[in-house]
Amino acid sequence: MDQLLKSKYRIGQKLSESPFSLTYQGFFIGTEKPVIIKIYKRGTLNSALIKIMKQKVLSFSLISHHAIAKLLDGDYGWQGFYYVREYIEGQSLQALFARGEKLGIEKGEAIAEQVLGALEAAHAKGVVHGGLKPGNIFIDNQGLVKVTDFVIEGEIKAALPQKIYEIMENAKYASPEEIEGKPVTPAADLFSLGMILYEMAAGKPVPLAAGLPGNLLKFKAPLILAKEDLAPLPHYLREIIIKAVQKDPLVRFAAAADFRESLNQKSLIVKSAADQELVKGFESVVT
Repeated sequence: MDQLLKSKYRIGQKLSESPFSLTYQGFFIGTEKPVIIKIYKRGTLNSALIKIMKQKVLSFSLISHHAIAKLLDGDYGWQGFYYVREYIEGQSLQALFARGEKLGIEKGEAIAEQVLGALEAAHAKGVVHGGLKPGNIFIDNQGLVKVTDFVIEGEIKAALPQKIYEIMENAKYASPEEIEGKPVTPAADLFSLGMILYEMAAGKPVPLAAGLPGNLLKFKAPLILAKEDLAPLPHYLREIIIKAVQKDPLVRFAAAADFRESLNQKSLIVKSAADQELVKGFESVVT
């Protein structure tokens, strides 16, 4: 017998499972249009976090951008908290990396620019991804980028058991401030994308050990990506990636638009977040 969700979706094949959630292929009842359904197991979230997530799902569903996977639904049901997003005909960067596909500099930059467009649209609405990684960046069958799991992953990691799990297992792309337990900001998303851009352009994994040892190096090493790791890349791209993955979020790009402009111009935009705050302060005083 088929499992139904909200008398609106039919739950199909299980695609993946973590200690806290299950991801399924799903379908609209009636039209059989495919969707992705992610259900967080009961006990994963407390009532306060569920309330916040329900509000954020509602606000994020109103954001429309071609590079953001549309969030269709999200609520708390008998199975636990769930959300439903559009199904993407294509593959994630994680799947491409696992297959050993080399994207190269040109394609890597093109993908990063599309991701930055999505981040720019979300950040403008006060939404931070908080969990950007190759597994939630998809390339569809037309070669267009779709970023998934906005809002949800960042909020889930605010719960202590999930945060510990992420640090131990999945935080290879997380910023130092996220690992310290500080609130995520747009700068954290730009750090994660800088790490992913390195993997796409260099054609090899970020040179960090998995789990806790690799994350500790983000605090110990003078540079998160060493000069010898970046040496094969063009000078402009080395500078861009180094700026994106700075330990101090105030020294990174001030905004996704500056990161994207640097890639477009193949030249580093040097405005910092601190500079931007000074400009905003000056403008408010003048006004």
